[in-house]
Amino acid sequence: RVIMTSHRTRVVAAWSVHAFTLTGVIWATLAMLALFADQHKLMWLYLGIALVVDGVDGSLARRADVKKYAPNFDGVILDCVVDYLTWTFIPALFMYRAGLLGEGTLAVVLLVLINVTSMFCYANTKMKTDDYYFMGFPATWNIVALALWLAQPNTLVNAIIVVFFSVLTWAPITFVHPFRVKRFMALNVIATLAWVVSSGVLVVYYPVQVHWAFIIWIVSGLWIVVLGLIRTVTAKRSQRASAAVSADETVLAGAADTER
Repeated sequence: RVIMTSHRTRVVAAWSVHAFTLTGVIWATLAMLALFADQHKLMWLYLGIALVVDGVDGSLARRADVKKYAPNFDGVILDCVVDYLTWTFIPALFMYRAGLLGEGTLAVVLLVLINVTSMFCYANTKMKTDDYYFMGFPATWNIVALALWLAQPNTLVNAIIVVFFSVLTWAPITFVHPFRVKRFMALNVIATLAWVVSSGVLVVYYPVQVHWAFIIWIVSGLWIVVLGLIRTVTAKRSQRASAAVSADETVLAGAADTER
């Protein structure tokens, strides 16, 4: 009986985690409604809540061992659907409706570019490295959209930025997953939380500039970006060193065969 109770508890825990992840669909729906009502700050609130859910549900799922205790419901697919809606699709539509992508054909082309190139992130079976960095731009268009909305650069600059990040989808550059990368994990989590909080402050007071929040927003964001770049450079150097060692071993082996 004790074993049955324990198993039932684990099953309930696993499905509770799935239900928690599923709330992301609710927040995405509310964000979409707010977007079409031109309530941009409310949209960012719902996307912010979805961001928090996405940040913690993975850890909860692993702890609850959902693959074992709720095997007939794929949380990975659910997470990808929610992520595509809240990280990519809705932010892209926001940029289109807010005029950040320009007007007419240009705006449509950039909107399609964002949504199509992002699929090469979500459908990429090698999206993450063995040490849980993202390989290539991880379709975090909510961050790009927020930055463009706050900064309000001109259409040409926005177009260049959109094309740049779209191309980065295939670039051999790593980006930090703040809740999975073990290197500096504590600092990564702190930086991420600082970025989320400062983003909230900037959205609430927009269009009034809050300088201290902006500084925190920039510094915390740069920490995450720079750490990913350091990982990229380190990995490249390691690959070159390994290639050099392999070449030397090949030369030595060839020399040994010649002597024989």
